[in-house]
Amino acid sequence: MKNDIETKAKTDEVPNFEGLNAEEIWKVLYGKALNTKKNILEYIELTKVLRKSGASSEQLQDTYNFIFNSIDAMGSTIKVNTNYYLKTQLKTALGKYVNELDPRPVNHFIEFFKEAYPPNTRRKDFTWVLTDINKIANEQIWTTLAYINSWCLKEENSLDEAQKKDIIKMVELLVSRRDIRYINRLRSLEKLVNSLDIKIVTGKDGFKVKKNK
Repeated sequence: MKNDIETKAKTDEVPNFEGLNAEEIWKVLYGKALNTKKNILEYIELTKVLRKSGASSEQLQDTYNFIFNSIDAMGSTIKVNTNYYLKTQLKTALGKYVNELDPRPVNHFIEFFKEAYPPNTRRKDFTWVLTDINKIANEQIWTTLAYINSWCLKEENSLDEAQKKDIIKMVELLVSRRDIRYINRLRSLEKLVNSLDIKIVTGKDGFKVKKNK
């Protein structure tokens, strides 16, 4: 089957994709559901024909996004390493023809996370978080929040509303995991807590994040 796919991708009989969107292109080229590793890899191979067809930059970007989002849609049904591998294959095939390699909305916490872990300190678990933020460890959340606290201490820096929203979500995630060590550490980040306009309170079901009125 693999050889058939490769042959089809290299054929001189290039379909006409003029005016087609990403989903329509997928139907012409493949049509099978992009919900398994095998199908994703087969379709990535077939999309190489787009480069021969004179597909527009918009069509290439939309096709890239279509496959990227299909990989993400598989969620917990595939391993983090598989998710990363598929996106690497997609980037290899189409990455140099697109402007945006990660079509997901910007997560401002992740932007700080990248700064909190310089390239020479990044390990495999760093890549896992970029692939799936739900894989983030308590220590990684804490390290990033401590970095943001230091960032906020600089007089010229302040968080905008979009940044606050993404950071509060991760504060809530850390608190929901009920590790008292990190909750106490979090409470010590006075500048960050004040900047977010929140407080950590004790309720009948444990700790929770409460926004100041």
